[in-house]
Amino acid sequence: MDTRANKLNELIRSRPAMFIGNLRFTGFANMLEYVLEEMLTETRNETTITIEFLHSGNIRLSATKVATAGLISCIHHLDLPEMQQPSALPIAIMIALSAHAEIEIHHEEDIYTIDSKQGFYILNISNGKGTPGDVMIEFALDTAIFRQFDVDYEQTTLLLQKFAYLYPGIRIVTTDERTDFKRNVLLYPQGIGRMLDGAIGQHPHANPFFRMDLKANIRDYVYQISFCYQPLWITTSYVRSFANHYELFLGGSLIDGVQEGMIMAIKEAAVKAKTKIRISKRKLVESMILIAAVRGKGFELTGPARWRLESAVIRNDIKKFVFAEVARYLAVNPDDRNRVIGNFAYEFE
Repeated sequence: MDTRANKLNELIRSRPAMFIGNLRFTGFANMLEYVLEEMLTETRNETTITIEFLHSGNIRLSATKVATAGLISCIHHLDLPEMQQPSALPIAIMIALSAHAEIEIHHEEDIYTIDSKQGFYILNISNGKGTPGDVMIEFALDTAIFRQFDVDYEQTTLLLQKFAYLYPGIRIVTTDERTDFKRNVLLYPQGIGRMLDGAIGQHPHANPFFRMDLKANIRDYVYQISFCYQPLWITTSYVRSFANHYELFLGGSLIDGVQEGMIMAIKEAAVKAKTKIRISKRKLVESMILIAAVRGKGFELTGPARWRLESAVIRNDIKKFVFAEVARYLAVNPDDRNRVIGNFAYEFE
């Protein structure tokens, strides 16, 4: 077991902001998100993730029933030639930016352990009787890099709440033992539908209509779409979309496909009702809350900070799916159909 270092760890330590953004909470959040993303490529209802802020000042991440193949691939890429080392980023960042870290991953019949200190690490692989799918990472941020920064428990819990929405069914537990004991359990089987409930609930006189919560597995992607009209609260659009855990502030193919499918269905309903309408994407989302998420691999994210999703396949698939679901809903809910069509009508025959 030789103590190792590599050029990637040296580069991360010398230019950390290039890899994680700022060296305050955003950077810490990106460190966690890199690792969580690898563990949640496959999720089951038994998946549990625990984040503990310990008396010692360390942070411990424990997980059961998670995917481990991605993390093991990261470990194997640590010692490959430099051009291949970027595939090791989730583990490399944790090693490089921690004052010290202990990592233990139970993968199939092997147990991988890493002990690291400021970018130097010892790797051990043993054949054991562990529990496949278990992961433990305990680390302390390197204060020489994260100067005058203390990780905030409430901010971290809000970050993890987003994961609980986007990966419905997983249980996330956060605890803080540093001062007054705190504990939160995050579990949302409804997924982003629960996020929509939160947005609606911000208005004391909520009166939503045309509420739909859609889920689908199409090709290699998992979709969640929730929306409703809330005319008492907003006069402009409230639209959010996600690709895995990335929020797509500039939208792109997912939102375009959802909106195009809705417009097609509303136009079809208007024809059947013999009502002339004028409808556009801008007009569609006025007074609407719309949240959409897609999970999968190989996303092409473009624009500033990778805030836009580009995929013709996702756009076409979700447009067809949303069209079919919305058309079916409007056909059997005449009150909502008439109210929705009325938003866009300009002449009745």
